[in-house]
Amino acid sequence: METADMPFEQKKLGRKHIKSFASGIAHMFACSAQHYAWLAYHHRLPTVTIDLLELRIEPADFDIERNRILAGMCQRTLLRNAGQLAPPGAVVSAVLSAHFGIDDYSEDGRSASIGRSVFTVILTDDRGKEWRVDHAEERMLIQS
Repeated sequence: METADMPFEQKKLGRKHIKSFASGIAHMFACSAQHYAWLAYHHRLPTVTIDLLELRIEPADFDIERNRILAGMCQRTLLRNAGQLAPPGAVVSAVLSAHFGIDDYSEDGRSASIGRSVFTVILTDDRGKEWRVDHAEERMLIQS
């Protein structure tokens, strides 16, 4: 039983918090995804998918060390948050996908940007319920 006197780290969270985990991860990824966006434009591959539990990045063109670092940060955040769920709650599937607006690419000599990009995180709990969050960025600056 939780009480107001219990330290924060001892309190367990309910399943309703899973959606906030997904939202935080989508936002965190979007804030640091410039290199993914550059690769999307460079390889003309607008979509990347990351299995956050297995740390598998597809397509393979995106699976490079620099990108694995950000994916690993998202994975650690997920595992830390999921560890706070009250038993028997658990996240059994975690997929992050990013769709970059590479068809709307512009360069002005000082910087480059791509158009609307959507970052989706779908977390599935041990009861089979999916918790989905979409985070959109209207423009993203990219650097090589």
